[in-house]
Amino acid sequence: MEIIINKLSYNELTNLSFKIQDGVITGITGRGKSTVLRLLNGVLSGRGTIKYNGEKYTSKNKLSIVKQVSLVDCNFSNMLSFNTIMEYMNFYIQYYKLNIHDPKKKIEDSLRIVGLSEKFLTRNIISLSSSEKMRLSLATALLNNPKMILFDEPFLYLDNKNEKKFARLIDQLNDKFGINIVIASNDSEMLYKYTKKVILLKDSTVFMEGDTKEIYQQVETLKKNDFEIPDIVLFTHLAKKMKDVKIDYHRDIRDLIKDIYKHV
Repeated sequence: MEIIINKLSYNELTNLSFKIQDGVITGITGRGKSTVLRLLNGVLSGRGTIKYNGEKYTSKNKLSIVKQVSLVDCNFSNMLSFNTIMEYMNFYIQYYKLNIHDPKKKIEDSLRIVGLSEKFLTRNIISLSSSEKMRLSLATALLNNPKMILFDEPFLYLDNKNEKKFARLIDQLNDKFGINIVIASNDSEMLYKYTKKVILLKDSTVFMEGDTKEIYQQVETLKKNDFEIPDIVLFTHLAKKMKDVKIDYHRDIRDLIKDIYKHV
């Protein structure tokens, strides 16, 4: 799903114009990133235009659009008022009036995709770990067969091991199931590792957008504007600047080490 935003404004955000490209994982960072996600999935309504695959968002098609764009965040408070996973996911189906022929099978299939077995259906939500709650949020978002999933700080409460597992799951959704992915985070390390395109917000509007590696290579510009620089990028930048080392920018530290051995 391609989304084109033109001169969109909401409260502190003004004249946002950018494009979410179809088929890639896009990152959003900066003040207002969470608000942007809620504008994209229809929770909030601003001034300006949003087009989903060429279709302009209006009050008449709002429900059909919302069902195509799911939001997953690390605020689990909305699910804690329910006892079991089955109760929570059934409520979601009823609330959004999803037309599902066999709800139980759909719920089990969604859980299976995110790595949770049907045995979890009777688990009390309060007993789940942060990683399991994130997977439950994602499984619930999959119930309406979305074309796009928006993640708000998906790695915030995950340790290194679970972060990598969840990142692989996000990649699988993008590659295998063809679901567009948008990740909102202020963690530059995560965005640099896991996104292909990135949108930087500053002073209530879009500051920069483009290829993630190319954007983060503009170290001096980003530093002047108080954006966080990934460690691997900063190291490479300093090595090239101070030592005139002919190495490339890499996402994986192992590739950087190989490049250093080759050229240093």
